[in-house]
Parts: sequence; C-alpha cells; structure tokens
Amino acid sequence: MKRRCIYSSNISSELSNVRFVVGELINCLQHNCGELCEEVLFDLKVILNEVLINAILHGNRGDESKRVKIDAGITEKGDVFLVIEDEGTGYDFDEICAKHKSAAANLDDIIESGRGIMIVKGLCDKIKVNKKGNKIAILKSIEKSQPAAKHV
Repeated sequence: MKRRCIYSSNISSELSNVRFVVGELINCLQHNCGELCEEVLFDLKVILNEVLINAILHGNRGDESKRVKIDAGITEKGDVFLVIEDEGTGYDFDEICAKHKSAAANLDDIIESGRGIMIVKGLCDKIKVNKKGNKIAILKSIEKSQPAAKHV
C-alpha cells in the first residue's frame, strides 16, 4: 500500500507538547485532505491525545530528555495513518487487550491502566504495535464533509 507522509515531528516528553502537536497535525491533515467531518476530527483528536499521552507518561515515564516521534500521512485510498514511537521499554499490547476483554464481563474488574489504548482501538480501523511495544501504527478511515444542502 502506497502512502504519503505529510507530517513528521520529534518532540520532548512534555505533556504541554500534546495540544500543540494535535492541533498542528489536524491542520496539516485538513490542508492535505480537505474538510473532514466533525466525527472523524473528534476521533482523530481523541486518538492522538491518548497515544501521545501514553507515549509520554507510560512509554518515556515523563522523562523530558526522551523523545516521541510522530509521523502521519495519507494512504493511496485516502485513509489517515499515524505512527507514534517512544523511547521506552514498551508493553504487551495483546496482554492489555486480553485483560480488558476479560474485565468487560464484570464491571467491578475494569482495569484503570490501559483504558486509553482500548478507546483508541475502538476508534481505529487498524492498529499494529511493534514487538517491543513502543511503536504504534494506526489506520483511520476518513470522510470528507458533505457540502451543505441548499434549501429552496
């Protein structure tokens, strides 16, 4: 699958960088993809916030000397891809998913840690995490806003 990178950044692990990166990346996507529907914009903002905060707090353990690399772009089908990588030791994505799946049967057992990644999983079309667990690749289908209907 061919893809075109339209955004790349490498930020320090400071939570204050998240808002700026999310805004910058959304603006870049809209510039390259045209107007996106509100639902897709909301989903992308949630996805980016969750993944970046996880990378900073859990991956890099808030160590401001460590970096988070962000790449984003568009596939030949017009979907958005996001790749976020931290410098941490990683985690087992499949294990987190399994814990949440079993906890879902009993609301009292819901695990607080890992909820963000489950939210992201629910909003994306495809997620891949590298074996080390410090790099996530996300694919999200996007829809362009429909032009407003003219009333006669």
